[in-house]
Amino acid sequence: MLAKEMVKQSLPLIILCGIGAIIAGSTLGAMKDLIIEIPGLIVIIPAIIAMRGNISTAFGSRLGSAYHLGIINADNLWNEELLENIKGSLFLSFFVSIIIGILAYITSFLLNVYPNPVKIILIVLIAGVFSAIILTLLTIGIIYLVFKRGYDPDNITGPALATFGDIITMLCIFGSALLVEVML
Repeated sequence: MLAKEMVKQSLPLIILCGIGAIIAGSTLGAMKDLIIEIPGLIVIIPAIIAMRGNISTAFGSRLGSAYHLGIINADNLWNEELLENIKGSLFLSFFVSIIIGILAYITSFLLNVYPNPVKIILIVLIAGVFSAIILTLLTIGIIYLVFKRGYDPDNITGPALATFGDIITMLCIFGSALLVEVML
């Protein structure tokens, strides 16, 4: 691929990613009161964002590889390969969310912050599962559009999913923290 074509495909997305990072940071700023009210919440934010980013971009990369190998294409996107990848991503999100919640509680406790373990684990689990569902659907949509436009999915999916993942995950953490705070 020529460098000119790569820049043409990637540059607008990279600019959008910068704007997305500002939105994710602004969401974190809006969570200031919740972070004060729920001890340990600040510990889970980097972990769950990293988890979502890693799982979503790996999912997007697997779909991009399947496209390059001819296993999937725009006309044959919904096949067994895609369904297995969806199941794997959702299972990983659920399982790793529980582990992050437990580790966040332990880390907070070791730092002399005493959060409610049920709150911390529930916040991570709800945010992890909801962001997983949203990002899985978004990944499929991005892959489909990239295929239809004839772009290389490797140039688009990674940056797009990392940025959208940060924004969506921050919003899901914020929403799940509000929900759990009201429930408990």
